[in-house]
Amino acid sequence: MSNGPKLMLEFRGTHSSRHSRGFKISYSFVENFGISTGRQLKEFPCAFVYNSSESRNGTFASPNSPGPYPRDTECSYFFHGGQTEKVHLYFTHFDVEGVLPCEAVSASDYVEFSNSMTEDNKYGRYCGQMKEFHVESERSFFKVTFRSNDRLDGTGFKAMYQFLEATDEYQAPIYDKASKTLSLFGELLLISVAATLLYLYHL
Repeated sequence: MSNGPKLMLEFRGTHSSRHSRGFKISYSFVENFGISTGRQLKEFPCAFVYNSSESRNGTFASPNSPGPYPRDTECSYFFHGGQTEKVHLYFTHFDVEGVLPCEAVSASDYVEFSNSMTEDNKYGRYCGQMKEFHVESERSFFKVTFRSNDRLDGTGFKAMYQFLEATDEYQAPIYDKASKTLSLFGELLLISVAATLLYLYHL
């Protein structure tokens, strides 16, 4: 995906061969950066809003997910809850090129969080390849900012959001717990089968 209205594709052939048949591609022009959830705010280059009055839970992702995100791009995600609500974010995939602490000196892309429209030093920046993790707001408004530079890239992130009452504790969705249980069961089954085959082999 390009980071603007223009993209150049150059093809060079160093020699011809009857076995080389070239390539075929499909293309499309989009205005939403490949982000299919939330409501896009046209007054920003790349911004999406999620209101608890419209949906109390859902998903959001980096531009062009699950493919590589575009370079030199900044996208904002605004979460608006009710007066007594907060928002809980659960990141299920995170691959944002960079090294901690994700500063400009290391030419890192990053994701950062804030309880206000301005920068919030409480959370710090996130980059690199990370396992699943959770982030929770302190109030009804929460801002997530994704920023990539003009160098390397990654596959970005995928996350789920859930609006909660400020006094409530986050509870993992039932299907999420079930999938983890099934995954653990599958691993145990594979170990059991492998042990049985190893035993039979040595008989």
